[in-house]
Amino acid sequence: AFGSAEDRIRQIRDELAELPNVRLMPRTAIVGAYDQSTYGALEQVGTHLPRRAHLPRACFWRIHARRAVLAAGALERPVAFANNDRPGVMMAGAVRAYLNRWAVSPGQRVAVFANTDSGHATARDLRAAGVHVAALIDTRHDAPDLPGVRMIKGAQVCGTSGRRGLEAIRYRTHSGTERLQADCLAVSGGWNPTVHLTCHMNGRPRWGDDLAAFLPTPGAVPGLEAAGACNGAMSTAACLREGAAAAAGALEGLGRTTPAAPEIPEADDDPYRIAPLWSVPGRGRAWLDFQNDVKVSDVQLAAREGFESVEHAKRYTTLGMATDQGKLSNINGLAILSQSLNADIPAVGTTTFRPPYTPISMGSIGGEARGEVFQPVRQTPIHGWNGANGADWEPVGHWRRPYAYVRSGESVHDAVMREVKNVREGVGLLDASTLGKIIVKGPDAGRFLDMLYTNMMSTLKPGKCRYGLMCSENGFLIDDGVVARIDDDTFLCHTTTGGAERIHAHMEEWLQTEWWDWQVYVANVTEQYAQIAVVGPNARKVLEKLGGMDLSADNLAFMEWKDGKIGAFDARVYRISFSGELSFEIAVPASQGLAFWNALMEAGKGFSVMPYGTEALHILRAEKGFIMIGDETDGTVIPQDLGLNWAISKKKDDYLGKRAQARSHMTDPNRWKLVGLETVDGSVLPDGAYAVADGVNANGQRNMQGRVTSTYYSPTLEKGIAMGLVLHGPDRMGEELEFPGTDGKTYTARI
Repeated sequence: AFGSAEDRIRQIRDELAELPNVRLMPRTAIVGAYDQSTYGALEQVGTHLPRRAHLPRACFWRIHARRAVLAAGALERPVAFANNDRPGVMMAGAVRAYLNRWAVSPGQRVAVFANTDSGHATARDLRAAGVHVAALIDTRHDAPDLPGVRMIKGAQVCGTSGRRGLEAIRYRTHSGTERLQADCLAVSGGWNPTVHLTCHMNGRPRWGDDLAAFLPTPGAVPGLEAAGACNGAMSTAACLREGAAAAAGALEGLGRTTPAAPEIPEADDDPYRIAPLWSVPGRGRAWLDFQNDVKVSDVQLAAREGFESVEHAKRYTTLGMATDQGKLSNINGLAILSQSLNADIPAVGTTTFRPPYTPISMGSIGGEARGEVFQPVRQTPIHGWNGANGADWEPVGHWRRPYAYVRSGESVHDAVMREVKNVREGVGLLDASTLGKIIVKGPDAGRFLDMLYTNMMSTLKPGKCRYGLMCSENGFLIDDGVVARIDDDTFLCHTTTGGAERIHAHMEEWLQTEWWDWQVYVANVTEQYAQIAVVGPNARKVLEKLGGMDLSADNLAFMEWKDGKIGAFDARVYRISFSGELSFEIAVPASQGLAFWNALMEAGKGFSVMPYGTEALHILRAEKGFIMIGDETDGTVIPQDLGLNWAISKKKDDYLGKRAQARSHMTDPNRWKLVGLETVDGSVLPDGAYAVADGVNANGQRNMQGRVTSTYYSPTLEKGIAMGLVLHGPDRMGEELEFPGTDGKTYTARI
């Protein structure tokens, strides 16, 4: 009724290929089931082809499917008997594959050993191909006859012999042991439904006595229904019926119309009757795991040694820990363990099934991280506006921030100079949304922040802000930022753009490993808010034009914050400055960020409003003398080097880095200290240049007495300015230093 299986498969495949809403993915394996109906799939793209530069070897896919049908078939299992690892002993299914797919016979005289009628199919195919079948050894006394094939019923193979390969087998019947010449033995110990995918979300399979195998538990993976052999259907007709039913169920679950089920005729399949057999006693080593060389006796020893848990026995013996993850050996091993413990197989249970189902190369998982997607790019709510208005991008961590907003016919340098002057004279807008924002909440939040920061945070009043320094346990400065106290139990910590994730992890590490009993919760809320700095002499005028909350100096003093309305926007306003100018940093919900930015640009038209980028920000802070993490710090700098002693509490008993900063080399009076520098001739010092001193060192190189940490041309002062670390720098004001450049010039700068 079905015709040739190959013809039927080809017909179905061709029909599917013609459908516009069907995607066929051959050479692709589903390797894992995950939350939210997500499946991982590995496609072999070029593995089977000659090496070609334009094709990857493999591709990893993430597939989201509300409904899925699993028709993964079953895996044939071996039987353990003495010397069953001798070359020539094969799975019956492998023999059939060589014979029918590639027209290759693994032997000239083949014996078949089985405990189901599956072995009969192998013997029948061998005989049809003209291969001599020495005998079909069936453990069942009531096994059906196979015309033209010698049947040995109620027997078990108990050993093999042969010097370079299989030459003969020994089998045992009720009357004794006999020898049979054979150069290949096809073994079939039954079939294990491929339940792995249904167990990837902590599901456990159920035992089926009639199949002597584990079956998938319905509903173990939401939206996934098993059908066919992987669900215990062991005939073609049964598989087709289950497949049709599962497809109809998937359509109904999606609210689609279910077509009439196709009529499935009965096929002449061999019935699946199994006489469970896991191992055969005999003289010699009987192998369970052919990759890790685990024997039946190893599992029995594990039980005697007290490793009664299946997970413990697995690790004691390494059963199932090879690259096949126990696909051949695990069920047999569990059965041997249950026999040793005088327990039922379901009571012993199974080991944990974990993805991936089949090995995956690291290259296929990380293969998408190339070109534009090598690293994920984070974007602020104002990113699109920035790009459309001349942003020259600068990578900062995973973000892209505008280095400057370049106008037509203008160089990047000219744009930076224009932006700096405008902030000093008018009003500038800075997209500061990338600055880290970490909520620290709980009864012990103040105590926790006192340990993280060098200065005291627990005394901060709600509504107030305080600048803080954060050090590693080795005393080196790792971050700085403004901390705002929201209420008695809640603080908001601002971090550098590139430091939000790192500092959040730093907080979590100390909470989880050292202060685990403190009542503190931390959350990184950086992307929940758009933050815009409104900076310059006209900053308050622009905000007052929008209307809303009172932002006068009397109502909102420096280093204070308040919640309120600015125009139509709910906002939190911080009265802080990184430039020395009148400045407000305003946080609004991320969804309102672009609208608020546009409103500010519109309100500022009469006040010389202009956006400015990160380079103008750096120049403005350098003109003021403010440090920048990553410029003035390099992992070897402590706050005392930067003249920030005022930000180190004298009242606290301890903070991270306090003891480290008391070490002799940390208190050395010859440590280089931070100073400001201005070039004598107005030129710009090379970044990272070293200041030379008299004499040479042991290597014959000139002695050094300082280095440049950040350097700029200041349009405000119309000269080159810089910040640097210099030996005894604060005590040498007005002194001039020489900085040789890599261009052959020597630059002179005054402290």
